Amino acid sequence: MTTSFSTVFAEKELINQMKTDDPVAFGKIYDHYSGAIYGKLVKLVKITAIADELLQDIFLKVWENRHILDVNYTLKPWLYKVTENEIYKFYRKVALDIKLQTHILQTFDELYTHTEEDYYLKESRKLLQDAMTNMPPRCREVFELCRLQGKSYEEAALLLDISTSTVSNHLVRATAIARKTLFQSVEIALIVVTAYMLRN
Repeated sequence: MTTSFSTVFAEKELINQMKTDDPVAFGKIYDHYSGAIYGKLVKLVKITAIADELLQDIFLKVWENRHILDVNYTLKPWLYKVTENEIYKFYRKVALDIKLQTHILQTFDELYTHTEEDYYLKESRKLLQDAMTNMPPRCREVFELCRLQGKSYEEAALLLDISTSTVSNHLVRATAIARKTLFQSVEIALIVVTAYMLRN
């Protein structure tokens, strides 16, 4: 449940109280901001367990930095900057985490088929198109059918006149190529993050 601050002064008072190690004041700060931040985290990382962990990390930093918070400024900009940094760190980990990469690849079709003409959405689609151009023709066909169109292995096998095991082999190869292209740098991962942020 979100607590409302009636004035900027009320927030300043809570920050001052938090500076004196008051856990109640910290709890009110948490209640006020955590809902919106958690909602954004879930939309960005798509995995609630990871969003839970990031949320706790973010507010741990609030508590750890309570003595240096400036009461002359509202907490929101600083807090959202911390959130941005945590998202950035998460996607740095993505570059080394195969399971997370696979999860993001599985949701990439949402960006690819989205009709909104937004710069970051177009950039995300372009990245996926670039990845697909690096695939052999049959791998690309399987990837498009199974990843972008949502076809089952059996449906793809029937359409391409190949066995389901061959579909699986092509999809493994295509996914590896897409992963290498899409996650070769932090900047690319951040384009994906920004696209998700603007969509939601």
